[in-house]
Amino acid sequence: MDVREPLEACVAHVGTVREFKLKGHVCAGLVLALSCFGCADEEGRAGQGWDPDLTAGAADTEGESATTGDPTDDDSTGGEGGEEGGEEGGEDPTGATGTCNPGMERQCLCEDGLHLGNEVCNAAGDAWGECVCDDTGGTAGTGDETGGDATGGNVAPTEVCYPGADGSGTTCFELHYLQPDGYDYPPALGGDPNYRQPIAYIDLEAIDPATMLSPNFRLSEFAEAYKGRYGIVQPHAVESVQLLRDDVGAITVNSGYRPPEYNAGVGGATHSRHMYGDGFDLDPTAVGLSTLEAACTNRGGMLVEYNTHVHCDFRFDDASTEFFGAAGAPSGAELPVFTASLDEEGGDVYTAPAEGFDEGEPLRRWYAYDEDGELIEETLGEAYVAPPQAARVRVVIGAQIELETIR
Repeated sequence: MDVREPLEACVAHVGTVREFKLKGHVCAGLVLALSCFGCADEEGRAGQGWDPDLTAGAADTEGESATTGDPTDDDSTGGEGGEEGGEEGGEDPTGATGTCNPGMERQCLCEDGLHLGNEVCNAAGDAWGECVCDDTGGTAGTGDETGGDATGGNVAPTEVCYPGADGSGTTCFELHYLQPDGYDYPPALGGDPNYRQPIAYIDLEAIDPATMLSPNFRLSEFAEAYKGRYGIVQPHAVESVQLLRDDVGAITVNSGYRPPEYNAGVGGATHSRHMYGDGFDLDPTAVGLSTLEAACTNRGGMLVEYNTHVHCDFRFDDASTEFFGAAGAPSGAELPVFTASLDEEGGDVYTAPAEGFDEGEPLRRWYAYDEDGELIEETLGEAYVAPPQAARVRVVIGAQIELETIR
C-alpha cells in the first residue's frame, strides 16, 4: 500500500490550529497531530573494486558545501557541510528508557547466518531476548512467510538496492548484520515501529562514495564514512529525494545519515531521523525554500522549519526491511503530536511555546496585521513584540502549527 496518497490529505490539514482572543475571552482550537498513519547481477553491483584507502582524510571535509544533487551542475561541489545538530529532541510519551521497548519484537539473524528469526525485548527494557529460529533457521511462530525459502524459513536479505544512475534499481550494496560500537539506538519513540532499531548496515568504507544512488545523487550526499564506518540509507528515501529534485531542480543535501554517537556529538535529537537514514537537511539552489517545503509535503515527507535548518524526512513511509527487518508487533503507543500555544506576556510581548518537535527548537514566523487585515510586519524569533497598530498577531511554528490572536 502506498502511504503517500492518504498522507497528503492528512498533511493538508496541518497548520489549521487557531487560538482567538475576543474581548478578553480565549478560544483555543484543537491542535492537529501528524498521527495519520531484486538482486543485481555482478556487473550491476556498485562498489566492486573500490579502494577504501581513497577515503583517507575524509574527516577534513566537514564544513564544506554539499553536492547539489546533479553531477553535471556547475555549482556541484561535493561533501557535506554546515552540519549542526541544533536539536533538543522531544520526550518519549511512553517514557521508554534503556535498550528497547518492553514487549517489542524485531527480527534477528539466526546462527546459520542465512535466515532471520525473532527476538523480544524483556519486561525491564534493558535487553533483547534470545533470537528464536525455527528448524530451518527462520522465524518461529510468527506465521509470516514473506521472503521465505522452500523450507518455510525467512531468508535474510544479503544486499540493498537503489535506483542508480540509470534508475534501473540494480545499484546494490552488501548488507552486514552486526552491532557496531557507537551505534546504540534508543528505544523506539512512542513505540512507533518506524523508529525500531536497525539490524543491518552497509559498509561505507567498502563502497565508492561517488557511486550514484539515483540519477542525481551520490552516496556521499546521504552518508559518509568519516562519521561512522557503517551506514543506513533507506531506498524509499533516496527515491523521494530524487522526486523532490525532479520537482524543484538542484538540491543541496547539508546533512544525511548520522550514526547515534556522531549524532549526539553534534547535538542531535535523541530520535533524530538522521539516524534512521530517511531524514535530510536540504537547501534548494533553483527555487525558494517555500517551494521545496511544499514539494516535501506533497511527496509525503515531513517538513519542519527549525531555528538552525530546514528538515525533510520520510518517517511516514514504512522503514526499509533490508536495514530494520520486519516491523513485528509494535507496543501500541500513539505517535507523538505537535502542540503549541500563543501566550501574551504583557507589554505587547508574545511567545509561542511548543512541544513534540523531535528534531529541535522549531522556527517561529510572526505576522502582524492592522484593522483592515493588511500585513504590517513579518519577522522571525522566539518571542515577538507587536507594534501598537497591530490588531491581529499570527505565528507559524515549524511550518506545522498556526496560531493567531485578536488584540
